Amino acid sequence: MKRKSWPIILTLTLLTGCQNAELKEETRPSTAQKEQKTATKTNTTFSYPNLLSQHKQSFSLLVIGDPDNPIENNKRITEKVNDILSLPELDIAQTAYPELNIMTEPAYILFDQAGVVHQSKDINELTTYLEQHNPK
Repeated sequence: MKRKSWPIILTLTLLTGCQNAELKEETRPSTAQKEQKTATKTNTTFSYPNLLSQHKQSFSLLVIGDPDNPIENNKRITEKVNDILSLPELDIAQTAYPELNIMTEPAYILFDQAGVVHQSKDINELTTYLEQHNPK
């Protein structure tokens, strides 16, 4: 029995040690998956990653108050802003996003992929900023 078990154990040990450690092509992470992981890592440093822009060529916008002027109808803004979140009242925004320290209504808070890039109380000021700046 000892004579038969030693060659089997030796063979299994050699086979285990000689396995190819390199991943096959279909199991390697794609470039898109690597970029997504990198983007996720950078977005997790901001308190509210769901507010950040998901695209390099656009901004995202948080609007508080101002129900009389639907921002979605303003073409000058929607050209550069991909995602818009509108909250009807200041207290809702303060409860949902306390770290943004929103004090006035209306408020327009513009985000790129890293964080807040512009905050304004005036829609014209926001429009001017968007015309003068490109997303990073």
